[in-house]
Amino acid sequence: MTSRPPTRVLISSDDRVLGDALASLLGAHGAEVHVGSLPSVLEVLRGDDNLRLLILVETGTDFRALDVLRTVKAEWPNLAVLFVSAMPSVEHAAESIRRGAEDFVPVPYSEEIVRKEVARILDAAELRDRVNSLDRLVATRYGFEGIISRSRVMRGVFDRAVAAARSETPVLIVGETGTGKELIARAIHANSRRASRDFIPLNCAALPRDLVESELFGHRRGAFSGALTEHPGLFVAAHGGSLFLDEVSELPLEIQAKLLRVLQDGDVRPVGGLESRRVDVRIITASNRSLTALRDKGMRQDLFFRLSVLVIEIPPLRDRREDLPILIAHFFNAMRERGGRRVEGIDPSALDLLSEYPFPGNVRELENMIEGLTVVLPADCGTIRQEDVRAWLHRRGISPPKRPTGTMHVSLKLDELEAWAIAEALRQSHGNKSAAAQILGISRDTLYRKLHDLGLDQQLSDSQT
Repeated sequence: MTSRPPTRVLISSDDRVLGDALASLLGAHGAEVHVGSLPSVLEVLRGDDNLRLLILVETGTDFRALDVLRTVKAEWPNLAVLFVSAMPSVEHAAESIRRGAEDFVPVPYSEEIVRKEVARILDAAELRDRVNSLDRLVATRYGFEGIISRSRVMRGVFDRAVAAARSETPVLIVGETGTGKELIARAIHANSRRASRDFIPLNCAALPRDLVESELFGHRRGAFSGALTEHPGLFVAAHGGSLFLDEVSELPLEIQAKLLRVLQDGDVRPVGGLESRRVDVRIITASNRSLTALRDKGMRQDLFFRLSVLVIEIPPLRDRREDLPILIAHFFNAMRERGGRRVEGIDPSALDLLSEYPFPGNVRELENMIEGLTVVLPADCGTIRQEDVRAWLHRRGISPPKRPTGTMHVSLKLDELEAWAIAEALRQSHGNKSAAAQILGISRDTLYRKLHDLGLDQQLSDSQT
């Protein structure tokens, strides 16, 4: 297991002696500290993307640190800042907080207070980072295609996933097959306090009925015919982490009763065993049935109410058709990154035709369709055409309309989509490029390069004049 890297802190001070004293204090407690003058703050920040905390120290009377604070928060809004000042007036403290400082510490200071304040700020910053990175983490590490969205109906999914990551509450994720339930579950785990421990998925519908109990709770050697060795079970394997039970309603009723006891008591007793073992496991469950079906006939009601403390309902793709362009573009990029064929885009008429199709297999079906169409696309053609989509639908016994209704009105090219995504991020960040880079999940240098390559830097410059 790799050790956690040291916390990196920048101390900028107009008093070198005071700055060095703070650096010595924090360095003794494991922080990696850099000390610089107030004028050098922006230069240091632009050269180090890994700083976790900025401590601004002022001992003079010209209030330069307040101006530096305002500039820093404008360009790095998510950077935690602690203000240390030898002018401890109520008005000065209030002004530093108003401009974005996490807290205000007067000089002379108590070393114990500084240590506790720094620890509190860093803990809060780490939690914010985990929560704010949920969308990006789901989108990259755990399958961007299953969760990428600019649809308003998906906003609630993200909000509830963030809430789930902050808590230990059991989560029930419901949605049709192919909507990305496991991706949401993995993201919740990865942004929770259990992120460093195992995430163990189990498809309850895929297990033979006579093996379910043993797989979940374990068994002792000789507990049944074929039990030649001892098996700890998935609850024990997931101790300290998260256990994801997909299609939980497919569990036999007797296993549901035992699962309920584990949730209530936290104790697991293996098949053939007399002693129970204490486990600490976060349970995340999922089902392709509706909440009404689960509650009324899908499973034991007491287990349903225990598992559904927090429910996340993922809408089907047909309810967020506006996501088709960005999903398709992502699949093009994913195939290219895997070394597959490069496809430049999809004709607007083909996209309109797809918008009429209900996609019963949801995002997973869309991905398979795009990959299949790309494979059979003529060698001299770099764009998916309407006739390609019609042929795909005919092979599945579907009769598409002769003339699509033209609901999408979108011409999709990868460069155009990338430009749209950057412009949207800049809009959300009110033009702050560092914040926009964080929204996009890329570095500032990468954002600047893309702005130049796409010709957006000149457009931005013109719009601001």
